[in-house]
Amino acid sequence: MSENFMLSTAAQDVFVILALALTLYVIARNLRAISFAGVSRELGLISVGMLLWGGFHLFHLAFLLLGPLWAGEAMMLQWGSLLQTYIRWGVETVATVFFLAGVVRLTLRFGRLMAELNKSASALAQEHRARTTLEAELKTASATRQQAGRQESEFLLGLSHELRTPLNGIIGLGSLLGNTSLDANQRRLLGTLEQSAQTMLARVGAVIELSQLRTGDVEVRAVSFSPAELVRSIIALYAPSAKESGLTLVGEASEASETTMVGDSRLTRQMLSILTSLAIKYSPVGTVTLAVDLDPGADDIVGVTFTVVASELEFPAEVIERVRSDQGSMRGDGGIGLATCWQLAGLMEGNLAIASDSTSSTTIRATLPMRHEV
Repeated sequence: MSENFMLSTAAQDVFVILALALTLYVIARNLRAISFAGVSRELGLISVGMLLWGGFHLFHLAFLLLGPLWAGEAMMLQWGSLLQTYIRWGVETVATVFFLAGVVRLTLRFGRLMAELNKSASALAQEHRARTTLEAELKTASATRQQAGRQESEFLLGLSHELRTPLNGIIGLGSLLGNTSLDANQRRLLGTLEQSAQTMLARVGAVIELSQLRTGDVEVRAVSFSPAELVRSIIALYAPSAKESGLTLVGEASEASETTMVGDSRLTRQMLSILTSLAIKYSPVGTVTLAVDLDPGADDIVGVTFTVVASELEFPAEVIERVRSDQGSMRGDGGIGLATCWQLAGLMEGNLAIASDSTSSTTIRATLPMRHEV
């Protein structure tokens, strides 16, 4: 066995051993991904084949390097011929069988994976088409509902304006009739007529306000004002009405609310007036409290919380639920008032919450975002 042949064969063995070792190292480093992909058995068969190849070349390299130390040239030729023929043929045959079995199984596995991926992609595409169709239908339904709401509001707005003229005429004629000589029964009937007309006019005004809010005809205008002063002015305005109804109207303002804030004082006054009047109107007895406080918010935005508490009022749950589910509800005096307040709070980017418990106490809390005056 020549020296050049031994060197070339040893170099071949070293190259094969390093290549197989690198491949097995990469497989070992990615065992988790291989296990997740479900191809552990397939790569296991391939690894067994490579280990057989590597084992043969490692043994052959050791034979070439260490053989001359304990065997003569004749024995080296004999054993070398045996290794290169029968043993190599047997090892490579077995290693090839394992390797090809792993490759075939891996190919079939990839085929199944591709089929599953294609099936999943088809299902995703179908779901995407269904979602796109549903989204388009929802947008169309939303646009139709908004258009119907605008048309309804415009119709109610026009109708309300048409009703105001004859109602004002009835109130005016009733006032003139009151200046004539009437007996006690006629004056009582006239009082009922005037009160009914005033109530109807107030409801028409409420419908007009709500219609304007729903059609977007109301703008938010930021001005400087004191929340505490606003609460005190509302208390002063409704104190006579509360006294006539046998109620106690109380105003509470925290020290923090005495500062000057920037917000829409006109819409805030309108909302608090409606809430206070509703609490007075529906409270049989007890105390109505209007309070204001400030909650620190993010950056320079502060949450100004106005709270109306009626101690002896249990607001009808059906009215609260109806207005909560449909903030444009036009049914009932209380429903219109609450719906208007909900719309006003939303217009000012705030929120309105109503809680009525079994102890006949109702709390209405409106939180509006405002900022301190610079």
